[in-house]
Amino acid sequence: MEVIEAIKSRQSVRAFKPEPVPTQALKDILKVAIWAPSGVNAQPWEFFIVKGEVLDRLKACCVEQFRQGIGPEPDLPLPDKEKGDMGLQGIYRKRQVTLGVQICKILGIAKGDKQAMMNYMEQMYRFFETPAVIIIVVDEMFKLTWPMVDVGTLAQSIALTALEFDLGTCIMRAIVDYPARVKEVVGIPESKKIILGMTIGRPDWDHPINQFRSDREDLENLLTVVE
Repeated sequence: MEVIEAIKSRQSVRAFKPEPVPTQALKDILKVAIWAPSGVNAQPWEFFIVKGEVLDRLKACCVEQFRQGIGPEPDLPLPDKEKGDMGLQGIYRKRQVTLGVQICKILGIAKGDKQAMMNYMEQMYRFFETPAVIIIVVDEMFKLTWPMVDVGTLAQSIALTALEFDLGTCIMRAIVDYPARVKEVVGIPESKKIILGMTIGRPDWDHPINQFRSDREDLENLLTVVE
């Protein structure tokens, strides 16, 4: 697949077929993705591939936390609402709301249907029933600053490389919302900070949610040319 085609065809996959993904295929993807650029070639990333019974336990653990009303506390900090930072605002908030409305419409979740919304959220904490996840961590020495840019370029590289293997991905915060439990279940050392998780598997293209593609802003609204 050509690079431009891959970039434009990549999408967040939210429904997967149950068939397992060979570990060797995941290793092959990561062998390519680690050629992503990083500041001073620090290559701050490390990986945990989670499958099978351990993944089942991780899904159950995250769903349990969610059902108990425990809020997310990922290692990569969320906006601090107590200090007046309510997260996205303006056009950024508008885009977020638009995405939520579009997904609810596709899934038939009516406005105000709290139970249906809870069911969808639980599916998120089951990672859309993916057969495998890749968890990306960095050493605690990195302080969650500039290396986060490096992890972002790496995640894109994984997502694009996966297309060559006919696999789909979704970059998900929900996978790492409860880092203490994730570390316990997966066996991640306390000295590592969990940055993000990625689902990876065979997309279920018959599911309505995978027919959906989110919009992109017109370039002219984002671009300033200085000559």
